[in-house]
Amino acid sequence: MFVVDASLFASIIVKDEFYERAKRFLFEHLGFDLVTVDLAFIEAANVLWKHALIHGRIPRNACEGLAVRLGELIRNSCSKIYCACEFLSEALGRALDFGITVYDAVYVVLALKHNCKIASFDERLKSKLEEKGLDIICFP
Repeated sequence: MFVVDASLFASIIVKDEFYERAKRFLFEHLGFDLVTVDLAFIEAANVLWKHALIHGRIPRNACEGLAVRLGELIRNSCSKIYCACEFLSEALGRALDFGITVYDAVYVVLALKHNCKIASFDERLKSKLEEKGLDIICFP
């Protein structure tokens, strides 16, 4: 099982430098348990916002359709989508302990609960967790 963070889903929708790797990873693991948290919808949509408003890579009028595709991608890729609020208090504690955001800590808590890795392109998170002795990030 893998906990998939928003970076993989966003890469597929915005077709960034990780697009091919993200697509291949999801395709190869569809028969396995891929899980995420509902927060992934918001985080990945924020990437659309950033690419439209800040980077100008996506036309603003395309964002609504891409958001629909994003939702379908997440729902169709994961066998289960957990509610982030289930992990809120533990995630806050882990965020403080590890020096990471609560957003990232939700994925960490879910991975630790299921004794699995997080599929992510977040190099900063990988580095922070490794500093704390956790090797739980898988770069597809």
